[in-house]
Amino acid sequence: MAFSAQQTIPHPPAAVAETLLSEDFHRSVVESFGGALESFSAEGTAEGPMTITTVRTAPADRLPDMARKIIGSSLKVEQVERWSAPAADGSRTGTTTITVPAAKATAEGELRLDAAGEGSEYAVSGELAVKIPLVGSKIAAKAEPMVGKVVDRQARAIASWIERGQA
Repeated sequence: MAFSAQQTIPHPPAAVAETLLSEDFHRSVVESFGGALESFSAEGTAEGPMTITTVRTAPADRLPDMARKIIGSSLKVEQVERWSAPAADGSRTGTTTITVPAAKATAEGELRLDAAGEGSEYAVSGELAVKIPLVGSKIAAKAEPMVGKVVDRQARAIASWIERGQA
């Protein structure tokens, strides 16, 4: 199942990259969803290539009933983002791999952080696969619209974090 979402952030790519490297930022976002950050690692700097790895738990209450029956009340989400070094204007590209072992789900995606005037355009696109016999495609179809909501919420959280001077 293909997914795609983008959002404008009213801050330059360098500030967004610095925020993405912050464990405290990721913890605050995960906790705002009612989850917990189990582990975090960041390699690199906002001035060069960077890799961000998170493992978080999240409540499964927003998932369809058929998914909750298989997964339970919470799920573990493992995510690795690999970002290129920034271009002259601060723009960068990357990849993301998201794995939800209990749901037998994997998402592979392309990331873009483009300079856009005074701010940034943050975009993600990719493919989601859920390998649960009989219901996997139905779960993936229900999950796809959530990508836009997650990207929107993350963009708002990044902007708020920067505006509070935490980046």
